[in-house]
Amino acid sequence: MNKVLNRIIEDKSALFLIGALVVSSFAFNANAADASDIESVTIIGSKDDLKDLAGSGAVISNQDLEKAMDTDIAKVLSAVPGMYMRTEEGYGLRPNISIRGTAIERSGKVTIMEDGVLVAPSPYTSSAAYYFPTTGRIHSVEVLKGPAAVSQGPQTIGGAINLISTPIPEVNSGKFIQELGENGMTRTHAYYGGTSGNFGGLVEIHDHASDGFDSIANVGGDTGFDKSDVVIKARYESGNHSLTFKMVDLDETSNQSYVGLSQASFRASPRMRYGATAYDKMMNDGEQTSLTYVGDFDNFDIVFTSWQNDYHRDWFKVSDFNNDSEHGERDDINELISDANNGSANAQAILDGQLAVEIEYKHNNRFYTNEGYQFNISTQMGIHALTFGYRDMEDSESRVQAHEYADQAADGSLSALYGYVGLNNSNNRLRESNATSYYLEDTMDFGKLAVTVGYRSEDYDQRHRRWSDRAGPNLTLVRTGEADNRDTFATNDHTTSSFGATYELNDNVVLVAGFHEGMTPMFGAEPEKADNMELGMRYSDGTTNVEAFYFLSEYSNLSAECTLVSGASCDANESAVFSGGAADVSGLEISASWILEGEGVTYPIALSYTSTDSEFQNSSDSDYFGTVAAGDELPYISDSSMSLVAGFVADSGLSGNVRLIDIGDSCSLAACGTYNVIESHTIIDINLRQALNDAMDVYLIIENITDDENIISRAPSEGARSQKPRTMKVGFSYKF
Repeated sequence: MNKVLNRIIEDKSALFLIGALVVSSFAFNANAADASDIESVTIIGSKDDLKDLAGSGAVISNQDLEKAMDTDIAKVLSAVPGMYMRTEEGYGLRPNISIRGTAIERSGKVTIMEDGVLVAPSPYTSSAAYYFPTTGRIHSVEVLKGPAAVSQGPQTIGGAINLISTPIPEVNSGKFIQELGENGMTRTHAYYGGTSGNFGGLVEIHDHASDGFDSIANVGGDTGFDKSDVVIKARYESGNHSLTFKMVDLDETSNQSYVGLSQASFRASPRMRYGATAYDKMMNDGEQTSLTYVGDFDNFDIVFTSWQNDYHRDWFKVSDFNNDSEHGERDDINELISDANNGSANAQAILDGQLAVEIEYKHNNRFYTNEGYQFNISTQMGIHALTFGYRDMEDSESRVQAHEYADQAADGSLSALYGYVGLNNSNNRLRESNATSYYLEDTMDFGKLAVTVGYRSEDYDQRHRRWSDRAGPNLTLVRTGEADNRDTFATNDHTTSSFGATYELNDNVVLVAGFHEGMTPMFGAEPEKADNMELGMRYSDGTTNVEAFYFLSEYSNLSAECTLVSGASCDANESAVFSGGAADVSGLEISASWILEGEGVTYPIALSYTSTDSEFQNSSDSDYFGTVAAGDELPYISDSSMSLVAGFVADSGLSGNVRLIDIGDSCSLAACGTYNVIESHTIIDINLRQALNDAMDVYLIIENITDDENIISRAPSEGARSQKPRTMKVGFSYKF
């Protein structure tokens, strides 16, 4: 079935035709009967369901998202304690997310879903694969932490994020949003859908573009992006049964670079890029299809989903400076930045475009697949609320890497690209995984006390094959030859368990405790494992809500796979998994919200705070983690983070808020040297909105209003990156 669905979307003209047919089937029926609420595939439910959750979690509603109009998931998740984010390019295109101290690179150790379906291009083979759903089109967000995360694998140490797409409306309706901003920013978001009789449908588009805010030294050029999504949904419902088809087509071209700045360059011009990066470009596209059946039977409920995701990306970027013979410096861009930080005048001159070198660029070209089916069955038997889930899937990553070259002159100018070289010595490979998993969860209701026990099983096989073939200019691989005996196989069968309990102390206070075993699949190696516990409480009286949790994660084998973005000194062309040994992450999470009433105005206030202590428990030495001493902190896990939002809602239709995000100190590497420090920094955004009538409003957003130029990341290696500058945008929203 997945193969059939995939053929439907091979031609984009077919995609738009299907969308037109979906809308036309109901859009002109003025007397359409109202349908029942369209249930999204959730892992928590509503905010009201949080009080019964046997663990910590959060629901960011559509109303919350509409107030802020954020397009960067890092800012959305700043409202949730226990979240750690590393910004990369300032727009949230490729977020790096950690939950409770999991490794942050490319969000690879967090289970990320859209509508309950895994959306990482290859969740078992290469979970850190550069894709994240477009935040601007997301309807709501769920975050699950603690023992309940065992139900949402495969990454179960930190937790899970479920992004919920725009639901099919009950009645014919739609929305149009248009934003304009500095640096040539435009954003268009529109959808229309409805229900007529047994049929419902939705068509949605989201397009976001900018010229970028960085300048390219010596040569100039574009540092912006253009990213678009098209979503189509069609649903048939009869009685207690529904069948929903969903299709997402996505495309992005962004002139973004991996390369940060040396410390000297950052001090001189923090929002500059080296001239050598002028050719750097990320191009990606993908198609996602799913078919979901929801059935409500007398004794049980079932949700069955079959899906297929295909994703391709080619990040063409600076790899090496071929200068050994002339200037005596190391070639790799990471090493060159490190040498410049350590005082090498030649290294800094090469980066500044003051020495003539040949630059090697690499097509970091990848093809990903992710397909399978899953189902959940839930039932109530006396005091037992039972849920059984099963998933069968396969995924793959195919590398097809090629090189091109350009000459940098001593005046900083660049030649045209030349010398296309095929695939030799670029770790061209095919990696595949086949995985089955199941979980069983039982929540027992003893009145004020509820106890949840869970069990999860993961069984997966992995294969790694290197190809000896070369590619042509179209970057396609003819797989006729295989490298010498480079096939490797790994088989893992791993189980985890969980325990959680809630106790209603009174009408306002719920106590929570939990323990769970967690794991993260590592390709070709034993999974990363950790024992996790939490203790907490929830308080709610209608206008005031407070939640506080203490958590502890004890890793037995903190693990990492080398990537270019990690900043490590390992060879990213290899596939080795490195162990950092035992490590502990503990912390305190606090979230609170208040609603204060004034005369003709309401004042909502929300606070999120996390204090974290992370450390390696033993000394080690590896190409990835470097020289680590017991007591060193984990990379990019800040010692504290806070989000404070204070707003107002007036009867006149005017509303607004001020948001302060404060990120504490962290380091890019465990052995924190001078040029690995990321000092604490603060971001302040403001938002003003005026409702013109029940359907129409206008708004103003100013991000980073103080225009701070702090270092927010050092990746790759010791390359420094600045946060997004002060940016103003205006928008118009119309519901119809």
